[in-house]
Amino acid sequence: MIRPPISHAVAALAIIALAGPARAQDAERFAMANLRLGTEPGIARGCTRIGLASDDSLKDLRRKIVRTGGDTAVLSFRQDDLSRIQAEIYRCAAAGSPGGAPAPPPPPPPPPPPVTR
Repeated sequence: MIRPPISHAVAALAIIALAGPARAQDAERFAMANLRLGTEPGIARGCTRIGLASDDSLKDLRRKIVRTGGDTAVLSFRQDDLSRIQAEIYRCAAAGSPGGAPAPPPPPPPPPPPVTR
């Protein structure tokens, strides 16, 4: 039995359509894995505050932080409701460096050789 070539095109389109959400999920998982969380405000020094979020599930809270565009969050708990976690969301310029501090500049180049005549 010979299959019409259109079925291959439909299959290829279906694969491409399914790959898009998978890539988006991978990007979200990567961002969630690199998210910095802490209770000390110093972890956000030098970062830009972009919002607030709260939830009673840490997994859901992490997802909210990433979807807001944050890469760092300072967590706190209300005394009247310890089951809810509050997060101040920050975006840091250099997410890989501690405290959001920028990487040091490269060393200066060596001096030029002396001129001989």
